[in-house]
Amino acid sequence: MNHINVVCPHCKKELQLPVDAENITCMYCAKPIDVKSLIDEKRKADNENYDRLLSEAEALLNDEIFNYKIKLRNFKKDIYPKQFEYYLGIFSKSLKQYSLAASIDNKATEYFAGVLFDRFQNQLENEGIKKENDSRFFDYRYMIVLFTVPAIMEQKTPYAEALADSFLNKWNTKYPKSPLGKSNFESINSGFRKKSCFITTAACTSLGKGDNCEELNAFRKFRDEWFSKTEYGKEKITEYYIFAPIIVNAIEKSKNKSFVYSQIWENQLLPCLKLLKAGKFKECAEQYENMILSLEKKWLQ
Repeated sequence: MNHINVVCPHCKKELQLPVDAENITCMYCAKPIDVKSLIDEKRKADNENYDRLLSEAEALLNDEIFNYKIKLRNFKKDIYPKQFEYYLGIFSKSLKQYSLAASIDNKATEYFAGVLFDRFQNQLENEGIKKENDSRFFDYRYMIVLFTVPAIMEQKTPYAEALADSFLNKWNTKYPKSPLGKSNFESINSGFRKKSCFITTAACTSLGKGDNCEELNAFRKFRDEWFSKTEYGKEKITEYYIFAPIIVNAIEKSKNKSFVYSQIWENQLLPCLKLLKAGKFKECAEQYENMILSLEKKWLQ
């Protein structure tokens, strides 16, 4: 039997009543209650609050939330926390109103995710961005992963996580070649601080290799002494720190993660390692980037 929480119109005590009840006597004040009328009034009030809260959530979405772009080449990892705090400040009021609306009716999730997605689409259209290989499109992609989705997740409510899932589903349906995964501030910031080789480390760990194994040290040396000094090296490394933790998190949740890591090792990391040992650094970088792109398409869905 379904119940609803209402307040007695006489003594103002909270009651839990069957939704199909008609007339009862309050257990506190012993006065008669017209249950149907009381429930109708509550539902009307809830609907009015729902509409008001969603309208407020939309009204609080200023343009900066959707055009706060960053370029990886100019991105300063050490000031990411301050940048995120600022972005969270301009977004959180809207997200809080959304969460209140979703607590009344979960249909708010699909609606508000659509609002967010449409606002990003409008930004892309306003700038004349029509192709996914446009560098400006990637700027938006990085911004969403670094700021938008983590700001949603920072609310730490089931409604917020549902909103992130719905928004990402809309994005990945529209852009299957440039998918995004569910990111959060803690994992991204941790990646910047630790400078971890996430996917390589995860694969080596799965195969029983230690954190100080020969293979990992070879990749770290390649990253620090050669790749980071190339024209686009630092940009690509920053991109890797953004997306790799999300990929690893998705793999960790899979039922056959050991097999996945063994395939990554055999089919992608070992060829990279052979190129490294042969001194073919450029070819190794290309192989590694192709690996990341293929893993993004497979695991950021």
